[in-house]
Amino acid sequence: MRVSDLVDDPDLKISLRVPGTPGRLARPITWCAPTEHMDPTPFLSVNALVLTNGMGLNVKDYRIWEAYVERLMEVPVSGLVFGLGAAHRELPSGLVEACEAHGLPLLELPPEVPFVLVMRHVEHVIATERYEELRSGWELADECTRLAADGRSLATVLERVASFVQARVTVVDDVGFELIGAGDAAGGTARTTLRIPSGESQRFRLMIEGIKSTVVLQPILGPVAAVIAMQLSYTLGSRSPLHSREAARFMEALYEERAMTPAQLKRLAVDTGFDPDETWGSVLIGASKEIPRLKLRAIAWRARVGLETNYGIVRFMEEKGLTTLLVQQKRGTGGLLEMVRDFFNDAPELAVVVTEASTLNELPLALSLARRHVGKPGVRSAPLADLTGIVQGLPSAGLVAMSQRLLAPLASEGGTALRDTLASYLRHSGSSREICEELFIHRNTLTYRLRKIEDALGLDLSDGEVRATCLLALSIVAAHA
Repeated sequence: MRVSDLVDDPDLKISLRVPGTPGRLARPITWCAPTEHMDPTPFLSVNALVLTNGMGLNVKDYRIWEAYVERLMEVPVSGLVFGLGAAHRELPSGLVEACEAHGLPLLELPPEVPFVLVMRHVEHVIATERYEELRSGWELADECTRLAADGRSLATVLERVASFVQARVTVVDDVGFELIGAGDAAGGTARTTLRIPSGESQRFRLMIEGIKSTVVLQPILGPVAAVIAMQLSYTLGSRSPLHSREAARFMEALYEERAMTPAQLKRLAVDTGFDPDETWGSVLIGASKEIPRLKLRAIAWRARVGLETNYGIVRFMEEKGLTTLLVQQKRGTGGLLEMVRDFFNDAPELAVVVTEASTLNELPLALSLARRHVGKPGVRSAPLADLTGIVQGLPSAGLVAMSQRLLAPLASEGGTALRDTLASYLRHSGSSREICEELFIHRNTLTYRLRKIEDALGLDLSDGEVRATCLLALSIVAAHA
């Protein structure tokens, strides 16, 4: 109910003497507050309709009236109804001036109309409006429940809510990042939020932008917030993947140990919506067992939504303990690593590795390399290449046979001991202390084994090129074991 509704009702015979500042007559009335106090503000709340006969205000000093109205505006109240009668046969001029100066709507009630009639009318209208709000809210919740039960997405549910309130409706996380939204704010600046009932591990809110002042949100959106909470919890916490079947097939092929042919990868990329000839970017998000699944999924989803504002294509794939985001067709400015850092400021426990590939043929190797570097918490870029990546890119069967033949004498000399010693020697760059600690051997034993390795292979391990060749051979044999 609005202040203007009182003026428009002929049964109340209320006259508008001061309209107040623009928009004040459209202010809602929450309840009626009959009072004769000089300072009733301790007993008032926002948008109360004050009713008074002015028995305690039979004064002519304008300053007293101004102070009275000023206190009412500080609450602020929706309006002031002044009843004429024994105390005042006409409106005090000081009150009229004060209401005009402060912009408070002033309504005049004739002597024959009692306050109780006004109060009953206001309470009846408010009760009727409250019932309609609750009814429409539960009807909206029922409709959204049916949509969710039919398998419709959270985006579809939000679109229905946004259409109902004619505003933009978004789900934001506890740091204010928008996870998903629908509707249009229509240029409005009014914004309010409602808490979505959810667990303690991750809090979400429903943000409404561009809402009309005549819409009361809590009764309407309170019931549907519970529906959104259930659907959000299922989406983020369930074991079902968020990615499409095509995206899963393509990204699983990229991770396969035996690479597919370029033509096969290209076909899968096209099916997923990618351009095979564009450059690629990827973000790998790892988590420890201590991180709740819902939180991990929410943060990964947040990163996906954020990347979609700067990249034309973003695909999402989940595995146990690892989430991969693949992006393409950049539209914004700035590097991928700098952009990604902002998405994980509140999750320092996550291990996030960012990598880029210039071609589709390079992408499987770049993803495998990035995957090997997921572990240490923090956001960082994967190196451009490592030895394992180079080995994985060598498809020659002859090179495998050559490497096996190079290392074969070590097996005939002492089983795996010499080979393990060589691998440790190369891995630790010849550090005797680290090699002995790893193999649990004495320095003299190490010296003896290194001499046997050189004799068996006919090589000089002090030569840097020889060490690089042996390290590459060991990696090739291990990769094709």
